[in-house]
Amino acid sequence: MVDAEANATSASSVPQRSHVVEYLTTSLGDRIANNEFEIGTWIRQEKLAKEYGVSRTPVSLALSKLEAMGTVERIANRGFRVRYPSLLDIIEVTEVRGVLEGHAAFRAATRITEPQMTELRSAIESFRQVTEMAKHGESGARELWQRANSGFHKTIFDAAGNAQLEKSAEMLHHRLPRNVTWLALGSDPRLLTQNADEHENIAEAIGRRDADKARDLTVAHMDTARELISAHLDARR
Repeated sequence: MVDAEANATSASSVPQRSHVVEYLTTSLGDRIANNEFEIGTWIRQEKLAKEYGVSRTPVSLALSKLEAMGTVERIANRGFRVRYPSLLDIIEVTEVRGVLEGHAAFRAATRITEPQMTELRSAIESFRQVTEMAKHGESGARELWQRANSGFHKTIFDAAGNAQLEKSAEMLHHRLPRNVTWLALGSDPRLLTQNADEHENIAEAIGRRDADKARDLTVAHMDTARELISAHLDARR
């Protein structure tokens, strides 16, 4: 496991008010959810305190809040690290994400615009490109996949026209960070092809205005993710 190299540009100026701990909790939680600190990474409190321009006390309190949320874990005599999701975490989070994203896909199929469909198709092209990059061992596949995956699902939420759906789904990334799915795919061209196919099938159902099919395919997509992530984390443990 490696120490996280904090990105100075990620920590914007901390508000000079009594809500510093809440600010740090939100900021650090978002950075973990967005893959800046990977699963198993140790959190260096002194480094973060310097980065945010605060003492170690509010950083420690923020990490304690994140511990209560299940984002990090405290290891005796060692400090905090980004928590490995439990099997229960994986089951619960993917089930709820399936419900939320499935409903978003259902709504999107009834109201998506042509420009939004173009965005979905562009993401699918990126997924296919990632597969080819993985076959040839090219660098940058992970970053491209993450951009495509985030863009694909955000476009569906945007098309669904319900901000609360996206907000609710976003909160789940504090329990199961975005990068876990990529780690489970393991740069395996076969799994990446399957993943691209699933995204394309969802997009086609939305494009046909087949709301029920779009929802069902999205739920099935999350079921597959659950199986892959569970197997990957079992192997790492």
